[in-house]
Amino acid sequence: MASKKILVVDDEAMITRLCRKALTKEGYEVRCASSGEEALGLAESGHFDMLLTDMLMPGINGLDTFIALKKKQEGLVALLMTAYGTMDTAIDAMAAGFSGFLRKPFTPLELGHVVKETFLRASLLEENARLKTLLPLYHLSERFIFSQSRQEILEALVETVERKMDVPRVSVMLYNEEEDRLKIVAARGISEKVIAETRIRAGEKISGRVFQRGEPVILNGGPEDNPATAAFMKAKDIVAAISFPLKARDRTLGVLNISKIREGNLFCRADIETVSIICRQAVMGLENFRIMEERAERMRIRTLFTQYVAPEVAETILSSGTDPMSIGDIKEITILFADIRNFTPLVRQLPLETLRLFLNDFFALLSEAVFSFNGTLDKFIGDAVLAFFGAPISVSDPIQKAVHAAITMHETFVDLKRKWIGRSHAIHDIGLGIGINSGETFLGNVGSPMRFDYTVIGIDVNIAQRLASAASSGQTLITEKVKAGLSSKFHVMEEPLRHLKGLDKPIPVFSVSV
Repeated sequence: MASKKILVVDDEAMITRLCRKALTKEGYEVRCASSGEEALGLAESGHFDMLLTDMLMPGINGLDTFIALKKKQEGLVALLMTAYGTMDTAIDAMAAGFSGFLRKPFTPLELGHVVKETFLRASLLEENARLKTLLPLYHLSERFIFSQSRQEILEALVETVERKMDVPRVSVMLYNEEEDRLKIVAARGISEKVIAETRIRAGEKISGRVFQRGEPVILNGGPEDNPATAAFMKAKDIVAAISFPLKARDRTLGVLNISKIREGNLFCRADIETVSIICRQAVMGLENFRIMEERAERMRIRTLFTQYVAPEVAETILSSGTDPMSIGDIKEITILFADIRNFTPLVRQLPLETLRLFLNDFFALLSEAVFSFNGTLDKFIGDAVLAFFGAPISVSDPIQKAVHAAITMHETFVDLKRKWIGRSHAIHDIGLGIGINSGETFLGNVGSPMRFDYTVIGIDVNIAQRLASAASSGQTLITEKVKAGLSSKFHVMEEPLRHLKGLDKPIPVFSVSV
């Protein structure tokens, strides 16, 4: 820990020598001056923690020296040395801002004791004042945490800083990844034109540097007193400013800027701590809101996604960190299309509400068959179902799984007819035709964040649909590629060549059963 720095000012050389020797022995760093003018000169080149001064000196007296130094030296405490110490002197010294006084002559032991006690007392007073100021700030967290929107948090941050710091100009800048710029998102005392036009890159100007480095900056006295940063300060009327990074756990979100214009006290390190507490709680509110948004979005995607794939498949994809909205790829998959035969007469004979209930049962049974064999349900199209196997996560033997699913669909469809047969004569005449094909297709989301549509597109999808339309009741038609991927336990029969709509020439077709 760095030693305390003490400036001793007295026109008596014997006093300055005594103070230097005694205080250096105590571990303090001591500089001496014989006049107030010399003391002010020494203070230009360094900071001091304590001023130890005589009152009566040629030129500037001790009181005026202290007043001048305190304007430039943050946290400076002072002890008055006098040969004419009385109770009135002590009262006058305290009123002027001195922390205590020493009556001449004094011994090195007395000097060391008073200096030590003065530093201790000043530290306790500073800590009490700091706690008195900062403790109420911790109660701000509820306001940020329970805000209903991100903008509400930002507006609360600006309003809180404006009120607590008593500043006329406040702005919050957040980093916009799309523009690669910091943009003003909430402000007080700044024109709408400036808000709209301000765009700052990381590393540019003061805000950009603070954002890039993640460290706060205090600017006191305006650009003329800060040559190192003068080139970055456009507003000539600023007398003091703070630029503070808004830091989350793993990244910097943006920057808070506050400034005093034309007049006002300079900022100090205690102000940085105040701003830090406010910003920390605001960032907690922003991060809490982000987590809630991500959780809600994840729940929305999971709800949507589980309509297409088995719950365990959906969980695997969502847990992988992949954004389902951005999924899009060319993959080799197996496509299954199932279609109800003689559905039109059923529509004519069943009341609409009864028809809706029948289709609900039909789609539920087919969906269960798809999910049982790790397939993905693409969509319901009128009285048909489109599903595929082998994506979005790879499965072993997707062709075998698709054919097993088709056989299960036929079996459950028979049970469905038996359940509904008493409601309409038309139930007797309906059947289920299924077509299966394999090939490369585009697989992914072709909708938008507002409407998720996880689907497959390609000629091989159309072939599966044409096969389903061509299949008779209770039949599953497959292509030559599907046949090649089946094990011997399936019974495959060659069918006549089929000229399917959209194809230039007939293709080999087979029917499959167990």
